[in-house]
Amino acid sequence: MTNNHFETGNAARLDNPGRIAELRIPELLRKAGGVKAGTVCVDLGCGTGTFALPMAEIVGTVGYVYAVDDSDAMLDILKSRKPPKNVLPVKSDFTKTGLDDGIAEFCLAAFILHETKEPQKALDEAYRLLKSGGRLLAMEWRAEFDSPGPPQKIRISAEKIEAMFRRAGFKDFRCDNWTEKHYYSLGLK
Repeated sequence: MTNNHFETGNAARLDNPGRIAELRIPELLRKAGGVKAGTVCVDLGCGTGTFALPMAEIVGTVGYVYAVDDSDAMLDILKSRKPPKNVLPVKSDFTKTGLDDGIAEFCLAAFILHETKEPQKALDEAYRLLKSGGRLLAMEWRAEFDSPGPPQKIRISAEKIEAMFRRAGFKDFRCDNWTEKHYYSLGLK
């Protein structure tokens, strides 16, 4: 990571089979996020499509996944994976996507909040993108463990995420440990 931005040269780590198995992405999206067939989703900071591609499978042909990333290199990797037509790559910063207000029922911010200098802006953008009743699911590294991952000094505690979610306008906040190293936060618009 440089300047709090994931290095494209390390992109293969995102799709490491051990990491994928540990995260149980389809289960996370369905059970914690409530993603189902027909859902319109936004994956903020989609990277290589680690979450966007399973999300596209779940939403099926009547749902969409806007895969947002500011890196041409990451979006090129996603495109090289030949995503289905319901994955719509968007080159943009995840704090200001340019997508329409209320476009989605679900937003995902997986491992991006610690990578931006303005995580509150990312949550504000997610709130703007969601329809009333929409859900934001954020995944982050547990701050209390000195496990592999981003440096401790840039990890965001669950308490800080809750405060940021509430500042953005989210209600019915819920937080839970998902793996030994990761937790998710969920909020409703």
